[in-house]
Amino acid sequence: MAGILDFVEINRLQKLFQKYQETFNIPVYLLDKNKNILLKFPEDAHQPELDMEPLILKDSCIGYIAMPSGNSESRANLKFITTNLSEIAGMGYEIESLAGEVVRNYEELSLLWRFSSRIGADLNVDNICNILADEVMNICPSTNISIMLVSEVFHDTFSISHNMHYNSLVSEQQDKILFLFPKVSIGTDASRASTMILRTDKGLIEYTFTKKQALTVCDVKKDGRFEGFTYPVTSLLIVPMVVEDIPIGAIIASDKLSGEEFYSNEIKLISSIASECAVSIKKALLFGEIRSILFGTAEAFSFAIEAKDTYTYGHSKRVSEVVAAIAREAGLPADTITWIKLAALLHDIGKIGTPEDILHKEGILNHEEMERIREHPFIGSRMIEHIQRLREMAHWICHHHEKYDGTGYPSG
Repeated sequence: MAGILDFVEINRLQKLFQKYQETFNIPVYLLDKNKNILLKFPEDAHQPELDMEPLILKDSCIGYIAMPSGNSESRANLKFITTNLSEIAGMGYEIESLAGEVVRNYEELSLLWRFSSRIGADLNVDNICNILADEVMNICPSTNISIMLVSEVFHDTFSISHNMHYNSLVSEQQDKILFLFPKVSIGTDASRASTMILRTDKGLIEYTFTKKQALTVCDVKKDGRFEGFTYPVTSLLIVPMVVEDIPIGAIIASDKLSGEEFYSNEIKLISSIASECAVSIKKALLFGEIRSILFGTAEAFSFAIEAKDTYTYGHSKRVSEVVAAIAREAGLPADTITWIKLAALLHDIGKIGTPEDILHKEGILNHEEMERIREHPFIGSRMIEHIQRLREMAHWICHHHEKYDGTGYPSG
């Protein structure tokens, strides 16, 4: 506990002690916790033998009030002043606590606002995790910050692919196992942390997900409940990311650069953004699944159409890969590249309206047959127009046979 000067300003104390001295007509002394004199009134008062009373705040001594030893009336006056000043210090303590809480709440809201602004409507898991790691490092600079995501394992096969040899670390099991793998690691130990794989059904990780609350460990070696670290670590902070009781991942920070422990305000801030990040990651993963379904459906459509025309089988898939490469080289945004690739998969969908005898005909097509072939971009665009999310690419599909010299179709 701090001293009296931390809760009552010196100017106010001087005025109070002047009034005490004038009221009781006897010298009054203020001493710190070590019984060193801080104030006395009158200032030129001789220091006789003193009676002292401790100033108590929250069961701790924050200083002493003293008066010259004397009769019982002096003791009563001393009690009165001590009680009065303790109450004033208590109010100062409450004001300081409230001010601190306001500051902490402001910091939390500012962090959440900044974090939300940085993420925005981003549906890229890598981007979200990189932003999260950066914010956590700003809150508590550490030797490593790892954003770990949950991956489901069935018979040695991860449902979320990763470029590490995790399969060799998991034994054959019938039951589903949940593991944490590092999506992003930053800090001086990042390279070693990137090889971690942690089970969620053991030790501290299991405890964290079960309790759904952050956990700090001051000495990992002494704790004995943690395994799986691929680099030396002493202190540890684990913050779970959970959405509707479903574990999404965890934030793991190890060994603050300052050598200090992880403070409660840091844990609160990180826990706040962890909750928001978990929701964002879940949305991003759901979007990824929907996109996979969409692309899978588009590929199925293109294969079904091309199955009618063995001459162009696999053509749409190859076109989608080529246009995606060109779009990337042109520096187009990732979202735009996604839509271009999807349009390429569907560009010949209009051939569903082309008679098979024309598609399978060997040799040169006559004028009428060629006109029927040239209808497929328009037919495809009309089909796509009925799908609201794909409507924008309808004109891409409609004009994919146009030429720069104007000799293409259907508008050429």
